[in-house]
Amino acid sequence: MTSRITPKTFKEIPPTKVDKTDIKTETTSLALYTEPTERITGLTALSNGTFVIVSTALTREGNYNKLLFFDNQSSKSKKISELKKSNCTIENLLATKDDKLIGIVSLNGGIPPFEMIIINPKNGKVSSGSDLSLPELLPDRRFSNLALSPDGRIYATTLRREGITRLVQLDLDNRSMITGKGNIVTLSLLMFDEQPLQNDLLSLTFSPSGEVYALADPKNEGTNFLFSVDIETGEMKPMSMVAVDKITFSRKSISM
Repeated sequence: MTSRITPKTFKEIPPTKVDKTDIKTETTSLALYTEPTERITGLTALSNGTFVIVSTALTREGNYNKLLFFDNQSSKSKKISELKKSNCTIENLLATKDDKLIGIVSLNGGIPPFEMIIINPKNGKVSSGSDLSLPELLPDRRFSNLALSPDGRIYATTLRREGITRLVQLDLDNRSMITGKGNIVTLSLLMFDEQPLQNDLLSLTFSPSGEVYALADPKNEGTNFLFSVDIETGEMKPMSMVAVDKITFSRKSISM
């Protein structure tokens, strides 16, 4: 059964109190913000079927990042804390098979440079990710769209200054002899209509049987499409127009 996450869905989630409210919100000087501006930047699923959303908001007091956990019965929120800088924003999220939450954080309010982190789902605290040997991210490009394949490999996209989007694999098993951290293996260019994709994906996910799906607005027209993706060639084939911004698979179905 397919379940869609839409603005209406969020309105139907009962209000919940945010945990860890005693942790001070990271603050920075902000101008021209009269109301909080919130972006949903990631969607993933835990092994028990719980979905996790990460959002970031710019408020008068500074950047505010939080996790929202929800299933068919309940929902709860946790503030993300202990980020390096006051203007950090969480830009992507992925749950591993053992339910570790890996995130990509912008150190500059949504733009490069980016770092990979681990977020403790129990208390929202951030750690460097050294226990997983997460790779160092190059400072001159955008990293996003973390996706976990059925065999446990982690994939993502990179967007360079020339506007070309590529698939990459985060190889955590074969570590760099210099840094001791995992490597980033460059794969194929993402291709749409026989041309390199000129803007980044909105979302990337694997089905339980290994098919790859992407959400994108390749012509920048304000209309999102669901694509199937050939991970070997990078070719994207449109499937349908959808009114969603993020997609992920649970154990039984795709959710949007």
